[in-house]
Amino acid sequence: MPDPRILIATGSFDATADFVVEELNRRGIPLARIDTGAFPDSVDLSATFGQDGWRGRLSEGARTVRLEDLRAVLWRRPSNFPADSVEAGPSREFASREARSGMMGVLYSLPDVAWVNHPLAIMACTKPAQLAAFATAGLLVPATWIGNVPQDHGSFCVEESAVSKTLGPIAYDGPEGYQVLYVSRIPPEHQGHPRARATANFLQHEIRDKVVEYRVAVVADRLFISEAHSSVPYLDIRAAGRDAVTYTPATLPEAVQTGIRTVTRGFGLVFAAWDLVQDVAGRVWALEMNPNGQWAFTPDRDDICRAIADCLEEAATT
Repeated sequence: MPDPRILIATGSFDATADFVVEELNRRGIPLARIDTGAFPDSVDLSATFGQDGWRGRLSEGARTVRLEDLRAVLWRRPSNFPADSVEAGPSREFASREARSGMMGVLYSLPDVAWVNHPLAIMACTKPAQLAAFATAGLLVPATWIGNVPQDHGSFCVEESAVSKTLGPIAYDGPEGYQVLYVSRIPPEHQGHPRARATANFLQHEIRDKVVEYRVAVVADRLFISEAHSSVPYLDIRAAGRDAVTYTPATLPEAVQTGIRTVTRGFGLVFAAWDLVQDVAGRVWALEMNPNGQWAFTPDRDDICRAIADCLEEAATT
């Protein structure tokens, strides 16, 4: 079998990446699934630069890809360079920082590699940047406030019912273990509270009377649209539980679809998972675009999987 030309960069447990791996295996396309962020603990990198560029190998156990052969990368959710093999403290922090700089620096500088998605494009896709892009593309966006001024925090909440969201990932390891911060309403006693000064607060006016939640997966210029309905009341549909939520194929107005494609391309993304809602008046509001979101729970799962595999295969075989 030919050497792999596709790298699947993700952690050990990633059911979404599993579907793509299985699809590529069915097609007989060689690949290497490697947790790039596990370097240097369990991943080896040996790269030599010459006039013809980087040559060498990236390997995790028996899985190896030659750098000069690499043509496509599915960047999912690799580890974050914990460097656990180094004693905790400044030495580990230094090792982690150097490991990240070495691994990412080499991968970023490889020529003719198609990324789904490039990590720098993912990093640029912050929520404030998304909102600005949504509005520029003609998509409706809820009124938003970001800041740490208690008085302004309170004023924004008084204008209209407000909800609190995270600017980054919703899951974190807290004092009580693994926790998830779903969207929540701001109770009166927390509006304008002095502790708002502690960090950047991300508030939006709540979209009331919403009748449909949309989940849209974008792969290149293809849109896979699902609508979600919950059998239980919810504020954040993710908190309703998967057993209570059903997804069915749907469509969206052409203007909204055009806006979705425009924004996704504008961030340099090949893939994105969008969340939108429609209110009782028929208006569609854009809430979020996740450049590394999940899609395996939607009715279009197999089609999305094949579309991503198509992108990787095309890059690896041309």
